[in-house]
Amino acid sequence: MDFKEMIHRAIAGQKIIHIAQAMGHDPKTVRKYLTKVDAHRSRLIESGGEIPADLIPTLHGRPAEKQDLLEPHLDEIKMLITNAANPLKPKTAFEVICIKHDLADTVSYSSFKRFVRTHSITILPDKATCRIECEPASQVQVDYMKAGLLFDPFAGRRRIVYAFIGSLSFSRYKYVEFTFSQNQQSFINSHVKMFHAFGGVPKSIGIDNLKAGVISPDLYEPRLNRAYREMAEHYGCFIDPCRVASPRDKGKVERDVQTIREQFRKLSALHPRIIIDEANTAIANWLRNDYGARKHGTTHQEPYKLFTEIEQPLLLPLPLEPYEAALWKEATVHPDHYIQVNKKAYSIPHPYVGKKVWVKVTHNLVQVYYNDQLIKQHPVAQGFRQTDFNDFPENVQHAINTGMPAYLCNEAASVGKDFETLVRKILAPHAFLNLRRAQGIVSLASKYPKDCMEQAATLALDLYCSVTPGLFKTLLENLQNHDCIEQSAQLSLSMETQSFVRDMTYFIQNNTEV
Repeated sequence: MDFKEMIHRAIAGQKIIHIAQAMGHDPKTVRKYLTKVDAHRSRLIESGGEIPADLIPTLHGRPAEKQDLLEPHLDEIKMLITNAANPLKPKTAFEVICIKHDLADTVSYSSFKRFVRTHSITILPDKATCRIECEPASQVQVDYMKAGLLFDPFAGRRRIVYAFIGSLSFSRYKYVEFTFSQNQQSFINSHVKMFHAFGGVPKSIGIDNLKAGVISPDLYEPRLNRAYREMAEHYGCFIDPCRVASPRDKGKVERDVQTIREQFRKLSALHPRIIIDEANTAIANWLRNDYGARKHGTTHQEPYKLFTEIEQPLLLPLPLEPYEAALWKEATVHPDHYIQVNKKAYSIPHPYVGKKVWVKVTHNLVQVYYNDQLIKQHPVAQGFRQTDFNDFPENVQHAINTGMPAYLCNEAASVGKDFETLVRKILAPHAFLNLRRAQGIVSLASKYPKDCMEQAATLALDLYCSVTPGLFKTLLENLQNHDCIEQSAQLSLSMETQSFVRDMTYFIQNNTEV
């Protein structure tokens, strides 16, 4: 357009200096282009100043040597960029062509881009992106990524570090936290910290379909992780899962992944022994004082300033109490009336045997739900089992007083009170399933003295939550060995031996006489 304007002014008779001043160009630049016009002045005047198509390369075109070098590879370049199965970006296609045909030192990327534009080679239409801008405080997009390795002083080794990223869609201000885990509780705790760092809650959360947030992805009816859903209800926001394998649905945070990874690598290079708390402090300062103070390429605003002045006042207020991240797990009620959660067993009422239930675990409480109804509640078990005898049917509750269990209890009572208590404790959770363990312990009474059995039972009740026949036998043997040592120390001396015993003064007197 500037070149066309130069020609109009030159045909109108304006001098080069005036054209340069009017158009803001250097006079030498204007003279260089108008020199080419003189040879075709008459034809340009006839066309009314319009440049014929055949004259464009002559008047304005650059030397075509570089374009001629790329011309033999036109079909290959088109295939690389527009391949439906595996298309390449123009920059990558340029690198491939240079390597395959040894053009790295001959053709520049600028020449390659001109060649692509000249031949109208475009990327596939499905690669086009529609930029969607959001209202202030309307959305935060979150994502997890693998950042690298950091030294963990508690484990004494380097461990994989993940980065939780939350980017506000309006201001582009973000929260980043480095963690050693990306499980359900870590994911929810990072959300809680993010909301409190923002000083409020956005109206919706855009996430991908990781298991910590979405159990079963679906475009219309996604099945959300129960703890994650409770967290959103606690803060009054909505969860908006992306489509499966569609990272561009949350493109704002996806673009931040490489930025945060590069910053993490920079921190690791500057501070090789940095620990995770120091890394979190450093990234928070960088987001506020460095990244947050630079103009964003899309909004042309400083993210932190835009956040504090416009978006933060519009965030939903924080609730009075932060959400306590609970662990939700699905469990099966086994035939022995127990479920197992976090390597501990909890009794469940008899009607639910064989059914699947949902278990909510907090720091001090275990709650069991069936069809969204609370059916059982236990304190967190200190030992392995937490038992409520009312959960068992009547025949099991009375099993300890009949048949073989009753016989074992009677045998234990003949040994001693503590031994009977120990056997009843073994049979109490489930008399039939623990019958063999009780039999094994009672059978030892025929091989060891009763006082030793009673003493071992006292120790077992004080020291152990669960006692097996092997453990009880080890206690008995240790007690017997201890008694043998004490008896050997208290053996009485015979009369003949005592005749050789001398008082210490005897040896002192003999030494004096010598």
